[in-house]
Amino acid sequence: MFRFKSVLTASSLAGIFLAGSSFADDSVEIIVVSATSSAQNWLQSPASVDINWPAQSGLLFDSAQLMQGIAGLQADSRANFAQDTRLSVRGFGSRSPFGIRGIYLEQDGIPLSAPDGQGQLGSVLLDNIASVEVLRGPLAVLYGNGAGAVISLTSRQYHQNELTGQVALSEQHQQQQINLALGNDKHRLQLAAKQFKTAGYRPHSAAAKDQLQLNWQRHLTDTMQLHLRYDWAYDPYLQDPLSLSPAQWRENPEQTISAASTFDTEKTVHQRQTSISLTDEGINPFRLSIWQGERAINQRLAFPGSAITSAGGEILLNRQYYGVKGQYQFNLQHNLSTVIGGSAVNTDDRRFGYINNFGQRGDLRRDEENSASNLDGFIRLNYQANPDTIVHGGWRYTDLAYQITDYFVQGENPDDSGQRNYYQQAFALGVNHQLNPNLAWFASAGKGFETPTLAELAYNPVDSGINLQLSASTNKQWETGLKWQDSRQRASFSLFNIATTNEIIAQNSVGGRTSFANASKTRRLGLEFQWHYQLTAQWRSELSGHRLSAEFDDDLNDGNQLPGVAGTELHWQLYFTPKMAVPLQVILQSHYRSKVYTDDENSNAAPAAVYFSTIINSEQQYQQWYFKQWLSLSNLTDKDYVGAVVVNQANGRSFEPAAGRELAAGIAVSYRW
Repeated sequence: MFRFKSVLTASSLAGIFLAGSSFADDSVEIIVVSATSSAQNWLQSPASVDINWPAQSGLLFDSAQLMQGIAGLQADSRANFAQDTRLSVRGFGSRSPFGIRGIYLEQDGIPLSAPDGQGQLGSVLLDNIASVEVLRGPLAVLYGNGAGAVISLTSRQYHQNELTGQVALSEQHQQQQINLALGNDKHRLQLAAKQFKTAGYRPHSAAAKDQLQLNWQRHLTDTMQLHLRYDWAYDPYLQDPLSLSPAQWRENPEQTISAASTFDTEKTVHQRQTSISLTDEGINPFRLSIWQGERAINQRLAFPGSAITSAGGEILLNRQYYGVKGQYQFNLQHNLSTVIGGSAVNTDDRRFGYINNFGQRGDLRRDEENSASNLDGFIRLNYQANPDTIVHGGWRYTDLAYQITDYFVQGENPDDSGQRNYYQQAFALGVNHQLNPNLAWFASAGKGFETPTLAELAYNPVDSGINLQLSASTNKQWETGLKWQDSRQRASFSLFNIATTNEIIAQNSVGGRTSFANASKTRRLGLEFQWHYQLTAQWRSELSGHRLSAEFDDDLNDGNQLPGVAGTELHWQLYFTPKMAVPLQVILQSHYRSKVYTDDENSNAAPAAVYFSTIINSEQQYQQWYFKQWLSLSNLTDKDYVGAVVVNQANGRSFEPAAGRELAAGIAVSYRW
C-alpha cells in the first residue's frame, strides 16, 4: 500500500520532485509527480503519470518486476539475463532489437539513455530503487530525443543509521545483499553491495551479477543539498540461450537450440559511473548535475560473422560517456512560473568485431570509433489561470551530432566513415481543470521526434559510408482524461491518439551489413486506466490496464498491427492484511496480455496469456532489531507463455519463453540506531 508523506526529495536531473502533502483531511494523500519539471500534485498535473513504490525486500533481478501494474507500460521479461528487459509505452520502444529505445530513462535525474536514444537498465541496483515514475503522453516529448515516454527512477534514501543484511533464494537464483547507512541531519552516507547468481531457466542460461553503490548527501544550507553517487557493476558471465521459433516453442519452451553452445553465446559487462548533483529547493529552485562513466561489453553472437563485410560474430565495445545538465525555476509573476535549462551529453565508443570461431576469437572484422553528442535547451511555463485551472507549455531544441570513423577498410569492405547532424524541436501544451476537490480533467497535445541510433546509421544501403539519407521520425499526439482522488481511492482514465511519420525499419541485410530506411507511418488510438481502492482496513485492490490499436498507415503494411505491441493488457493486485498479532500481508497478482505480433507482416504472433503470482510478507520488531520475511510463488499455474518477442527477426526465432512456476523465499535483518 502506498504511503509517502511530508517529504520533498529530488527525483530527476530535470528538477522533478516527489513529495506528499494533504488536504485538511489528513487521510487524503496527494502525490506530486514530474509532468512539469517542478513540484506539483498528481491530481493537478496535466498529464498521465503513475508512480510505483517497490517493496523493500524480495528477489529483484529483472527491471520488469519494478514496473508491473503501471497503466500503458508494457514490461516484458525475456527470462534471459544476456538481453535487457523489453519495454514499450503506447507503441514507443516496441521495435527495439536490443536494449530500450523510444523511452527516456533516468535515475536520480542522471540519464540512463544515450544521446542517440538507446538505453538500458541492466546495471541498475534494483533493490535500492525507492520509486518508479512513468510519464506518458505529449508532455513526455519535452525530454528530447526518443522521449515517447519517461521512466524516472529514484534511489532509496535512509533517514537513520541502519545496517541490513538480506538473503534470498529460489529454485534457480540466489542473492545476498548488505546495506549500511550512517550520518546525521547534515550529511548521510549509504553503501550497498549485492551478489546475484542463477543457473537460469533453460540450458546455457546461467548468469552472475555483482553490484556496488555509494550514496553521499550533504546539506549545505536548509534548502541546498549536494548529492554524490557512485555505481559499479560487473557481470562476469551472462549466457544467452537464444530465442526460439514459434514451432520450437510449441514443441518445448524449455529447450535451447544447439547454436547457443556451438558458438558459446554469452555476454560480459563491466560498468562504472560517478555523478554529482547540487540541488536547491528554495524560493527559486535549481539543479545542476554532472556525470561520467564507462561501459565495457564483450558479447559472442550465434554466428561466425566471417564475411569480410560483416561486423563479426564477437563484439567488443568500450564506451566512455559524460554529461552536464541544469535548470533554474523562477516566477515571472505571482501566477506564472518558468523553468529554463539545458544539457550537453557525449558518448565515445571504441568498437571491434571479430569472427566467432565456435566460441574462440578469430580475425578482425570491424574496427570503428563512434561518437554521439547532443546540446539541448528548453523552457517551460506554468500558468495558474484561476484557482481551478493550470496551463503548462514547453519547447525544447536539440542539436545532435554523430561521427563514425572506420579503421577497417579491406578488399570488398568499404570505408564506412561519415558524420551526420540532426537539428530537432519538440513542443507540448497541457491544461488541468479541477472540477471539484476530488475530480480533475486534463488534456495535452505535442510534437516529438526520434533520431536514428548509431547502429541504424552505420551502413548505407547502396554505397559506402554512413546512411546519410536516414531522417528522424516524428510524432504528433494528443490525450485527454480524468483523475479522481479521495480518502479511499485514486483513479485515472486517459484517451490518446498518436500519428508517427518516417518510422525507421530494416531495409535489407547483405553480407552481415543491415541497413535501415524511413518507410512507415503509424496511427495509434488507445485508452488507459488505473484504479487503486482501499476496500476495507484489511483489503486493497489495484487495477490497471490499456487498450491500444497501433496500426501501420502506409501502402506496404496498411492496417497491420505494430509488432511487439499488446493490444490489451490488464494487471490486478489484491492486498490482504489480516488482523493478527504478527503483521502479515498477502498479495495476489494476476496479469493478462493479448497476443503480440512478431513482424510487420503479422505473419506470426505470441498467443495471449493469463498468469498469476502470490506473495506473503511479514515483519517484526524487537527493540532496535527489525526482521522481514517473504515467500513468493510466481506463475502459479506453471503456464507456458511467451515472455517477450524479438521483432522482425530474420532467422524466425522470435519467441523468448517466460519462466515457469518458481518458489522463492527471503529474509532481511536490520539494526537501527
